[in-house]
Amino acid sequence: MLPNLRKLILLVLGIPFVILGTRFLLDAGESFLTFRSAESWSPQNARILAVDHFTSADQALGSQTVVRYTYEFEGQRHEGQFSCIGDECPLPDLHTALRAAQDENRDVAVLVDPGKPSRSVLYRHLHMPLFLLKAGVGLFCFLTGSFAVIFGVYLLSGPGARKGEK
Repeated sequence: MLPNLRKLILLVLGIPFVILGTRFLLDAGESFLTFRSAESWSPQNARILAVDHFTSADQALGSQTVVRYTYEFEGQRHEGQFSCIGDECPLPDLHTALRAAQDENRDVAVLVDPGKPSRSVLYRHLHMPLFLLKAGVGLFCFLTGSFAVIFGVYLLSGPGARKGEK
């Protein structure tokens, strides 16, 4: 019984790795697809509603900028949000530039998906180090978990799994 329990543990421990890897890969894929498809989106003027800038003493977290904006597309009003962390932001002092635009009531340009106008991006930007990190970690976790699951199933049901049976 004990050898089968070890094989079952290998199988069960592989499943969370597959799920985690899939999540990272989907997130990286969504970022890439949004970046690619936004190339053909329609530019519109938007009004900044709020700019929040959060800083942390922890160097790993750095700072985060969160921007809420509103825009009109084909006569309908929509709201969007943009968020970036530290070096992921397309401009070094993004929060300062956007606060100045908000204070001066200046419009900023956003890209709006004509097929789904509620979907927009403030900046068409793909932060390559973060994209590669998500894709790499996702691929590693997915492959490691998949091999563990496949190997666990093989050990539990493959040749030699039932010793003593003929």
